[in-house]
Amino acid sequence: MRADWDLRARENARFYVCTTDAGSAEAFDASGERDLAAHVLDGLDVPSGWRVLEIGCGVGRLIRPLAPRVARVVGVDVSPEMLDRARDSCRNLPNVELRQTDGGLEFLPDAGFDFVFSHIVFQHLPRKTYAERYFREAFRVLAPGGIFRVQVDGRSRQFFRRSIADSWSGVVFSGPELRRRLERIGFRVIEIRGEGTQYLRATAIKPG
Repeated sequence: MRADWDLRARENARFYVCTTDAGSAEAFDASGERDLAAHVLDGLDVPSGWRVLEIGCGVGRLIRPLAPRVARVVGVDVSPEMLDRARDSCRNLPNVELRQTDGGLEFLPDAGFDFVFSHIVFQHLPRKTYAERYFREAFRVLAPGGIFRVQVDGRSRQFFRRSIADSWSGVVFSGPELRRRLERIGFRVIEIRGEGTQYLRATAIKPG
């Protein structure tokens, strides 16, 4: 996955992060503002003291508009090439930290975050075991009462992608399966939306 995403970053990072709004830097930045409001923070009260983790931060498209609203943002990504671009775009944001991950978050402390999210990232994971590893790590790093919001590809009728896929067209989940996997870890799922679509999303709480 790392090699695939490094190559995509070198070819056209904006396109592979957000295919619909990659034509100009202005459109790309506007898409980050829009997606943050419509898909990441919608329906949530966002305290200024929140400590936030983004899984799959790419070039920092969502971190840039998020950072001024919260106390701290950590972004992780598998691709050093994406992170190089994120460091450049976030260089004037002192409350942002960017780290490379190999699929785990062991370098982050237990209960260190109030909100963990991932948007248009898990839809590219080629194995469900990779997704579940992140689910477990999100549970660990969240403080009691913390919120996990994650989007996956919900087009579960694409049977050939249910177990094994690639690093672009990743595995697919049904709504009930996503709920079961999160609840098995210990989350309390409070919302599932977008069932049957590419934008299946769960919002879950780590019990306090």
